[in-house]
Amino acid sequence: MSSPSTLDLSALSEDLQLSFFGALFAMSAADRDMDESEDDRIFESMDLGGLSAEARKKIFRLAIQPPSLERSLLTFKDQDTEVRRALMLNLIDIVLADGIVEPGEHVKLHEARDILNLERDDVATLHDLAHASQGANVKRPIRPEPLTGA
Repeated sequence: MSSPSTLDLSALSEDLQLSFFGALFAMSAADRDMDESEDDRIFESMDLGGLSAEARKKIFRLAIQPPSLERSLLTFKDQDTEVRRALMLNLIDIVLADGIVEPGEHVKLHEARDILNLERDDVATLHDLAHASQGANVKRPIRPEPLTGA
């Protein structure tokens, strides 16, 4: 497994970028407590430069009142596999930020895997990459290695 690289979200539409960050904030709130280290990790991953002023305001509103995780994830249901994998990797990265996987987070990760239609083995690989990234000096959001043979 090579070292993680940074995911460039600029290729996604503004609405998809909002849904991406909405999903991350929703995952942070999955245990009913938005942990500071999880939120810091999300803010660390934000590059708001390419977004409109209105979109930047919406992102900060998402931080205060996260959307439904399911609603955010459904936006990605028909996206390319690599986009769905990248979202899943970053959801796992948020959960691991505080060093504790709470039961609510565990349930929400399973829901995310189902909604994003990802294989268990692939999610296990993404979990390993997210875990390895915890101590790494990598700019967020993290980009997964492309699937081979897919």
